[in-house]
Amino acid sequence: MSEREKALRLLREVRKRIDPEVLARAQKAAMIQIGHAAPPEPENEASRLFKQALANGGARRVEILRHLERKFRNKLN
Repeated sequence: MSEREKALRLLREVRKRIDPEVLARAQKAAMIQIGHAAPPEPENEASRLFKQALANGGARRVEILRHLERKFRNKLN
């Protein structure tokens, strides 16, 4: 195994031990430091569904509630 491969393996092992949230914060801070716009934070499923349910005066509210009911039916019983 070459020195480069050893260094890459060591870097991967260290990255596995770093909390993903801390890694994301560090990457965001690095992007801001070098003058690039920070990427938008990913939207979670609950937030996305809530926005869809409220859009257009709640037009898709019933559809989204049915989707959630099907998704969590086993957990409710």
